[in-house]
Amino acid sequence: MKGGKQGFLLGILTIMVLFSLLHPGMDAEAQTVYIDITQPNFQRLPIAIPDFKYLAPAQTELAGDMAKTLADDLDYSGIFRSLDPRGFLQNPQEIGLTQNDIKFIEWRRLGAEFLVRGAYQVQGSSLKLEMRLFDVVADRMVIGKVYEGQAQDWRAMIHRFADEVLLALTGERGAFGTKIAFVQAQGKNKEIYLIDFDGSNPTQVTHDENLNLSPAWSPDGTQLAYVSYKEGGPKIYIMNLLSGAQRLLCGYPGLNISPAWRPNSQDLAVTLSKDGNPDIFLVSSTGAIMRKLVQSWAINVSPSWSPDGSKLAYVSNETGNPQVYVLDLSSGSNQRITFSGDYNTSPAWSPKGDWIAYSGLSGGRHNIFAIRPDGSQVRQLTHGEGDNESPTWSPDGRMLAFSSTRQGNSSIWVLLMNGAGVRRLTSLGGSQEMPEWSPRLGSR
Repeated sequence: MKGGKQGFLLGILTIMVLFSLLHPGMDAEAQTVYIDITQPNFQRLPIAIPDFKYLAPAQTELAGDMAKTLADDLDYSGIFRSLDPRGFLQNPQEIGLTQNDIKFIEWRRLGAEFLVRGAYQVQGSSLKLEMRLFDVVADRMVIGKVYEGQAQDWRAMIHRFADEVLLALTGERGAFGTKIAFVQAQGKNKEIYLIDFDGSNPTQVTHDENLNLSPAWSPDGTQLAYVSYKEGGPKIYIMNLLSGAQRLLCGYPGLNISPAWRPNSQDLAVTLSKDGNPDIFLVSSTGAIMRKLVQSWAINVSPSWSPDGSKLAYVSNETGNPQVYVLDLSSGSNQRITFSGDYNTSPAWSPKGDWIAYSGLSGGRHNIFAIRPDGSQVRQLTHGEGDNESPTWSPDGRMLAFSSTRQGNSSIWVLLMNGAGVRRLTSLGGSQEMPEWSPRLGSR
C-alpha cells in the first residue's frame, strides 16, 4: 500500500494488514486469551522478544531495533515485563517462526509466559513484516500478522502489532498508535507540537511565532482546535492535520478559550466572555453559538466531556477558589465534586467514564488526582515531585500524560492509572505544557 496524504497519519495510513496467521484447526475466537489486569494481585506477564529474523542476509540493521521497540511498547502498557535478551539460549536468527519450530519448554525454563517471533524483508523502499505471539505455557500461537508498507514506517507497524497483542490478551486495544499534542514554549513563543505515544517523533504543527495554547483533538483525530494570540486577543482556531489548513472558529469580543470537542460530534464546548463573564458555550463546527451550557457570575473554564457527551466536567470559582463541577446536560443540574484542597483545575474525563482526573494543590505543590464522577473515591497519583498539571487520558484509559517540573523545566510525563510506571516523554529544551492525548488514529 503506497503512502497517500502526507502528515501526521502517514505511519498509520500506509500500513496494510494482509492477513491473520491462524493456527491450523483453531479459529480466531478460540485463540483469544482474556487476562483481567484490574485485579489487585496482578503481576506483569514475562514475555520474551528475541531480535527479529532478517530474511535477507544483508538487511540486519533493523533486527534489534524492531525487537526493542516492541519490548518498550509492551513494557509501557503495564501488563508485560520483557525478559533480558542476554539470557536467551539461542541465536535469534536460528529460532523458528512457527509453532512447530518453537521449543516451548526452553522458554518456560527461562521464565517466559509469552514469546514473540518476528521476521522482515526489505525490498527497495518497501517492507514486509511478519509477527507472531505465542503462549509459552499452552504451547500455541495466539495471533499472527503480516504487514506491508514503506520501510520508513516500521515503527508504526510494530505499534499496530502491540495493539493486537493487548486486544488478544485483554479484550481491548492499547494506545500504541496514538499521539500526544502539547504546547512547546521556547523563548517568548509557544507552538503546538505532536509526539508519538512513547515520546518519539516530535513534530511542530503550528508556526505562528506567537502564543498558541490548549490543543484539543477532534473525535476522529484529524483536526486540532487550539487557542492563539496571533491576531491579538485569544481566539480559537482549527487546524486540519492532513492538509495543514487553518481556520478561525471563535473570534468573539473578549476571551475565546478552552476548546473541547463533544464526543461523536463536530460541536465544541468553549469558554467565551462576549457577554462580560467567562461562561461555557456549545458552538457548532463553524463557531456559531448553539446554546449556553454554564452561566454564573463566576469564572467557568476547562470543559471536559463525558464519553457519551451527556455530561460536562468544568472548573468554576463560584465558591471562592477553583473547584471541579459536573453538569448534566439533560437536566441542567450541576454538582461540585471536589472538596479536598482549595485549588482544583484541569478536569479530564476518562474514556470509560469511570474517573475524572484533575490537578489539585496539595502541600504547596500541584499534583494529579483522580475522582469518581459523583465525587467519591479520590486517588492521589503524584506526590509532590515538582508541580504536576494538565492530566490527559490515553484512549484505553490505562495511562495519564501530564506536565511536570520534577526535573526542572516543565516536560511531558506519563504514568499508569495506579500511579506506577512514571516516565518522561519529552526533553526538547524550553518547556512542554498542556498535553492532550489523541483518540486512536487511522483505520482499524
